[in-house]
Amino acid sequence: MTGPQGDRLVVSQTDGPHWIQAGVLLCVAGGFFWMALAATQQSPRLAGWVFGGSFGLLGLNLVWRSLKKPVRNELVIEPAGISRVIGGLAWALRWDELRAASVVDSTRKDTGHQVVLTPADDRFESRSRSLVRIGGGDFLVAGLGLGETEVPRVRELLAKYVGVTPERVPDTPVPAPPPPVRTAVPEWVPPPVEPSGSVTIHVNGWNRVLLRWVRFFALMIEVGLGAVIEFGPRHGIRTACLVVFIAVFAGVSWWTVLEQQSRSRKSRVLLELSAAGLRWTTYYRKFTVSWPEIAELRLPSGLLEFRPAAVDFPLDRPDLDHLRLGDGWYRLPRTLSATAVKQFETHIRSVLPAGVPLALGQG
Repeated sequence: MTGPQGDRLVVSQTDGPHWIQAGVLLCVAGGFFWMALAATQQSPRLAGWVFGGSFGLLGLNLVWRSLKKPVRNELVIEPAGISRVIGGLAWALRWDELRAASVVDSTRKDTGHQVVLTPADDRFESRSRSLVRIGGGDFLVAGLGLGETEVPRVRELLAKYVGVTPERVPDTPVPAPPPPVRTAVPEWVPPPVEPSGSVTIHVNGWNRVLLRWVRFFALMIEVGLGAVIEFGPRHGIRTACLVVFIAVFAGVSWWTVLEQQSRSRKSRVLLELSAAGLRWTTYYRKFTVSWPEIAELRLPSGLLEFRPAAVDFPLDRPDLDHLRLGDGWYRLPRTLSATAVKQFETHIRSVLPAGVPLALGQG
């Protein structure tokens, strides 16, 4: 949303309240509740309560989110300078601190156009995470993409207050290197090692062998406790065994439910390693980072991180800005389980190009 006020322009991406969606969901929930109360048969009554409760919870969740004050996410352009607001003021620059500015056309439809600022002093530094240094000494306004309707007005004001540079174009993705050409060698010389096929790792996967042993020991404990409960003396020992039996059964059942949930379609997180790069897949989103885009890889405490090879990576991949750390590294959004770490350490060497350093178990 853009709010012009004369020579002042506010580009806002603040999430507004969800009153309309909440009202629709609550009305639907009310309809199902009415059906449940009016129904004379068991099946419609049960369906009404189940669906009514589900839609009612979703509606109440949106009502609760709408009652909270939204966090401001704005870019402000005014005669005094340009500033960024993320909750509060993140950074502000006067026009005399800038030599030029540009709006970069995005190569991705879901990220919007990017604003790039060129400081007047080459020694300029910014501590704000939303102002990121890229190639040529420029700074990218990260975390806020401009829509098609906002670009002309932003360019107009930038041209008015500071020189607009020729439009910068994001670097095209670096193509993967061609496979090595095999040369004629004697039969006794082993062929050169090439990256193997893809390997899919269940990031939040459990150790199934450990789970089977836990189930086995729990079953043995339950059998022993069951024998004491059935044939043992009828006093405090029987009561204590009954309590322990229920606790063991409930604990193992809950653990099994959690393990099965981690393998469900909506909860499963997959990391695919291939000769092309890394591919992260969840129910809600997917992204791929090719090996030519990665300069270094590390796995500190189960957190997979990579350092981009190009200084313009934040400009080329604004869709990964939420993964960026303060030191220029990028961290994948979820910690690998112990089982996933073992699989990663086993297979990463077979697909990782020789020019990409790898540090395991280090920060």
